[in-house]
Amino acid sequence: MTDRVVVLDGFIPAEVLSDSLAAAGISAEVIHQSEFPSGPGVVALLVGPENTGLEPRHLSALPDLRLLSATSAGYDHLPVSAAHERGLWVTRAVDYCTEEVADHAFALALGLIRSTHTLDGSVRAGGWDVTAAPPRRIAGTVLGLYGFGRIAGALAVRARTVGMTVLVSGRGLSDRTAELAADGIEVVGFEELLRRSDVLSLHVPLTPETQGLIDERALATMRRGGYLVNVSRGGLVDHDALGATLRSGHLAGAAVDVLPNEPPAQDDPILHIPNLVITPHAAWYSPQVARTLAEQSARNVAAVLTGASPVGVVAPPGM
Repeated sequence: MTDRVVVLDGFIPAEVLSDSLAAAGISAEVIHQSEFPSGPGVVALLVGPENTGLEPRHLSALPDLRLLSATSAGYDHLPVSAAHERGLWVTRAVDYCTEEVADHAFALALGLIRSTHTLDGSVRAGGWDVTAAPPRRIAGTVLGLYGFGRIAGALAVRARTVGMTVLVSGRGLSDRTAELAADGIEVVGFEELLRRSDVLSLHVPLTPETQGLIDERALATMRRGGYLVNVSRGGLVDHDALGATLRSGHLAGAAVDVLPNEPPAQDDPILHIPNLVITPHAAWYSPQVARTLAEQSARNVAAVLTGASPVGVVAPPGM
């Protein structure tokens, strides 16, 4: 029986994945489909973030499965614990869109500070008045980063280049205070990050601990007139509380690339929150990303099938 690699992600180019597997000496059939597979022969299952609903029972229906892989940096759509107990490798995509997401977060932050979206709306409504939403100077603005992985690090470099002050907070950073200070980045606690940031940008995965992290209390703690940027996961933010905070004027604006429900229904109240810029989960995208994802996926499949360790490990085999 020929090994099969099933791809539940229409963005991954099958030809590149097949060619990359062949170049690694792996003979496997690549199959794109929209339904969860079942039966023998499936050795790897690659699942895009839009394919939710994968459950332990689906894994049980794949007796030959050895690798469960998220074709995204986030992996909250995978049943990680069940896969770990089953003895599977679980991986996520790493460093495939670092530059793209950092660019997108940076663009959203600069757009908020310079009021580009609000002023555009004002002009289209018949106005021609800079005081409708006065732009601010970027240099000297305080950018707060919650979480400091590859993407936040790339964003910090961009921010420092235009003269922004960069604060960071998150797990594991207390030991890096001196190192980051040498790069002009200050490590602070979460509460201080909320109080001091002109722009707060989120860069952590969605976990039970981070679910609803930016709630009514956190938003109230943020600097009056400040901004929020989220390119990570929609569940990090209580959007009802965000809407109330924007309507009250406590925050001047927010920009999000991720929502709790994607795409939102036309009657979703989130679409009517004032001063909220929404992009359609686009931060990761550029034409180069598809090939990068396919090649990284192929390397991980080859590693698992040849007894090596893949990259982007979320959980190693638990059995």
